[in-house]
Amino acid sequence: MLREDVLATRDSDLLGTTLAAATGLVAGLAAGMLISSLAGNVDRDRVRRAVQRWRGGDRAARNQDELAREVRDLLRSSPETRAAKIGVHAVGAGLLELTGSAPDAEMRRTAGEMAQAYPGVDVVVNRILVPGTDLPPRPRAPTPTL
Repeated sequence: MLREDVLATRDSDLLGTTLAAATGLVAGLAAGMLISSLAGNVDRDRVRRAVQRWRGGDRAARNQDELAREVRDLLRSSPETRAAKIGVHAVGAGLLELTGSAPDAEMRRTAGEMAQAYPGVDVVVNRILVPGTDLPPRPRAPTPTL
C-alpha cells in the first residue's frame, strides 16, 4: 500500500508542477503584451539609439558632426562644387543630408557623389535644389524705362 501512496504523490507533484509552469507561461505572455503596449512602438533602431546614448552616444553625435564638417569642407574646397551653396547635416550614423542650391544639375549630382564616396558616409540624402529646375528662376532686375 505504501507503493500506491508514493505513486499518487508523484503524480500529484507532476500535475502541480505542470499547472504551475503553464500558469507562469500565461502570466509571462500577458505581462509581456502589457509592457509592450505601454512601451509603444519599439523597433530595432529605437533600441539601438537608446543603447548608443546609454553607452556614451555624445561621442557618436560628435563624430557625426565632425564627419559632416569634413564633407562640408571638401565640397567647399573642391573646384567642381565650390560655386554651390551647400549645407551638410549629420542625420544619423553614416547618414548625411545635403541642402542648399547649385547652379546646375551636374553640380548637384557631383556633390552627392563626392559626399557618398567620403569614408564613413553610408547614405546621402541629396536635397540640393537647382534654380530654374527645382526652384523658379531668379527674377532679373527690372530694366529702366525712358
